[in-house]
Amino acid sequence: MGLRERFRRLWGELTGLNAVSARFDLLQKQLDQDLGQVRAEIATRASSDEVRVLAAQFEAQGERLNAVGASVEALGQALERVDGRVGALGESLAALPLRSDLEVLSAGLVHAHQQLDAVLTTAQLSARSLRGLAVVGPSSAVARLPLAGEPTAGRQAAGGHRLAFLLQSLELINHFAPVWDQLPGGSFDVVLHGVPEALGREALKRWQCGVSRSEDVLREGWRYHYLVSNHPVEGGEPPLIRRLARHNIRFMYAAGKSGWNLSAWNSLYDLILCFGPHHAAAFTASTDALVLQMGYPRFDRFFNEQIAAAELYARFDCDLSRETVVWLPTWKSLSSVGLFDTEISALTEHYNVVVKLHPLMSESEPERVSALRKHRFTHLICDSSDNLGLYQLADYMLFDYGGPPLAGIYADKRLILLDVPGAESDPLTGPESPDLHIRQYLGEVRSGEGAIAGLLADSAHWVAQAPVRKMLRKTYFAPHFGFSANVAADALLRLELILDNRD
Repeated sequence: MGLRERFRRLWGELTGLNAVSARFDLLQKQLDQDLGQVRAEIATRASSDEVRVLAAQFEAQGERLNAVGASVEALGQALERVDGRVGALGESLAALPLRSDLEVLSAGLVHAHQQLDAVLTTAQLSARSLRGLAVVGPSSAVARLPLAGEPTAGRQAAGGHRLAFLLQSLELINHFAPVWDQLPGGSFDVVLHGVPEALGREALKRWQCGVSRSEDVLREGWRYHYLVSNHPVEGGEPPLIRRLARHNIRFMYAAGKSGWNLSAWNSLYDLILCFGPHHAAAFTASTDALVLQMGYPRFDRFFNEQIAAAELYARFDCDLSRETVVWLPTWKSLSSVGLFDTEISALTEHYNVVVKLHPLMSESEPERVSALRKHRFTHLICDSSDNLGLYQLADYMLFDYGGPPLAGIYADKRLILLDVPGAESDPLTGPESPDLHIRQYLGEVRSGEGAIAGLLADSAHWVAQAPVRKMLRKTYFAPHFGFSANVAADALLRLELILDNRD
């Protein structure tokens, strides 16, 4: 393709973005009308309880729309900068050789399209929610529930449809929090299982949720109506989640290790909230559960949040003048820790190198962690803190197995997959495990070959990888970029319709 034709296409991209922006203006006008309808509906409600619920939901929708507006404004500023760069390229068009500048600009425009599409979809979802609110009112099971802070027995008597989340590790808050943010305050409980009560209550206080302990619920001999968990945690007869609730909802939190992820215990669930098409087909074929593709709620902020680069780099002790490599290894038999330590540490000569270990590795494998600490890295993280900031920070990412490499595909990050001998036969993976399957398309590097540095510097490799990542993302994830938590929360607000009336 000639330079002039490439320039015309780039300019067409920008013009297309302006057209989408105009569509958003029309959408805002429709939303204003919807807001007026909701206000009128609230004014005519006779029940004070219903009015309070409507007002709370209305305010939450308003906050969401404000966030959408801020995102659009920021995106508009970014597009103005893109416009200036395109103009500058046009002035020097005749002198430009065919080089990477145009590839970078094209990629930037595509990313801008994705951002604006996500913003538009979120706004459209808000519009649908507002229209539904004016018609339906507070009829969901969650809206009728008693507030947190009531005695347990009182909740049992008055809250026959109480919703709860099982929390056996504080790290799960990173996964559940985006959905909790979308639920009405005080409309759900969190059941602590093996988590110190004081720590749990402190971590959960922002949501005004009820807090129960699993041993208290079991001792009192009653069950929640709905319980959300990431896996059954304990077996027994009946298993723990069946002892805690009448209906169980699985909330996927990692896409790899299918030997474990697709285990027979999925039959314990009535509803499975999964990431996308691949797992929807797998769960539908192997269980009787209803299956809903929610996308990846934990990564909503990745698509919606404006990043302050200087603050982000400072948080992880990074040099702004260098590109950043992030290594996210798993633990136990599938971990690349101990195999690639020296090779990855050597990258610090030219890159920021940030490492975050699996949150359970420090306690379960202290010798491996101690050996890793002897190497030089820009920043080493050994706790259960949220790793979303690392996906925002990274220019390149290194993975072995489990969920992180699939999350890298969801976030469309340039990535290198590290081989661990015996992974194909490990009971946690299995032959069709996504973290093995993606290696057929993305390749992998073996320890001792010294291949990582060469791949990082190979621009042609990254140009070739980009369309492959996008193909894999369509395979494994529903395209709810930036509003996955809305999809999950909407399902949880309608569990009575989804599960209680199931044939």
